[in-house]
Amino acid sequence: MEAVMMREDLKCAEEAGVQALQSLYTVREKLNSAKKWGILDIFGGSMISTYMKHSRINEVEGMIEQARIRLTDFQKALRKVEVSPKLQTEISGFLTFADFAFDNPITDYLVQTKLQSLGEEVEDTIQLTEELLAHIRTQ
Repeated sequence: MEAVMMREDLKCAEEAGVQALQSLYTVREKLNSAKKWGILDIFGGSMISTYMKHSRINEVEGMIEQARIRLTDFQKALRKVEVSPKLQTEISGFLTFADFAFDNPITDYLVQTKLQSLGEEVEDTIQLTEELLAHIRTQ
């Protein structure tokens, strides 16, 4: 009886992990788009590239919230394994304002640096989630 319950718990954890991972892959894809717009913006972009970059950033913020929810579900399913990514998506209001108002390489670079940092956090979280799923699948 206990073995059956353990298998069910592992199955639930695996399903939650797969959903979390899918959300993280979506975040990564949209974040890469924002970074590409950011690079264009640094090297001679216009207000259009600034707008597109921030449009992607706004989309990423919503997607990260969904990923956080799914990671929390995964964490609950695992019970004893902690998966709590930091995933800070906030690009300060002033930095966003400055990027639009001044639209210069310095503000573009500052935003790009934030995007790069977030990208690294997303990659770390994806790697951890993949490792946990691999461990679950060997049980």
